[in-house]
Amino acid sequence: MPSLEKTRPGLPSLAVELRKASLSFGPRVILDSLDLQVPHGARISLVGENSSGKSTILKVMVGLVPPESGQAFLFGSETLRSPRKELDRLRRLVGMQFQAGAMFDSMTVRENIALASRECSRGRRIGKAGKKEIMELLEQVGLGHAARLRPSELSGGMRKRAALARALIAQPELALFDEPTAGLDPITASRIINLLGQLSARHRAAMILATSDVDVASSFSDDLILVRRGKIMARGSLADLLASTDPYVAKYMSRHRLVGQALDGGEA
Repeated sequence: MPSLEKTRPGLPSLAVELRKASLSFGPRVILDSLDLQVPHGARISLVGENSSGKSTILKVMVGLVPPESGQAFLFGSETLRSPRKELDRLRRLVGMQFQAGAMFDSMTVRENIALASRECSRGRRIGKAGKKEIMELLEQVGLGHAARLRPSELSGGMRKRAALARALIAQPELALFDEPTAGLDPITASRIINLLGQLSARHRAAMILATSDVDVASSFSDDLILVRRGKIMARGSLADLLASTDPYVAKYMSRHRLVGQALDGGEA
């Protein structure tokens, strides 16, 4: 894997900030006056049901979806007010793994990752990754054998891991992962979470993982944010959320309790 040294000194203290960010699709509220600050080096898990707004929060953070009201700041620049050229420059500091992969079908897996490396290295103090570095990363996500395959030839889980490798190759200052372990077997999922932990330990990137799986969220981070209908219902450690007396939080976290009891051999 490429050297994960600090790539750009002088960044603002916050990688991302949302201020009263709101968004609706017709009558459906996606974000509801959301406030969130993500400092450099933070490792955060967004957890919640499907359609709770987690994926949209990630997209609003990087300006892919603008809020209807409120503000979104990426590395100190407001996404709605920043010129396109400046926003493109800031996005080169971001690695993002989309739920569906979003790979180019006309390219092989290795070519997809090489393209991401070239694009994200432009104007930055990092060099583009070579074939050896790309292959090392693919081996780490269990795809060394699939480098010459096209995305259409991969299973859903393999495409997800390829997208993860593409996000990591850029040596990001901000890394966003949308359901990175969904559909993966437990061993591969654990391997992915360990890889993300290694990246976090070796490089002061802000990292945000969105998942509906409390076990994955707590394995990735001690800072969990439970989201419902675009609102933060609770924030804290796994123990904090399990101890919450809020009816919705307690109901959601009861699933985690039941899983834990089953694994321990207790009554579910």
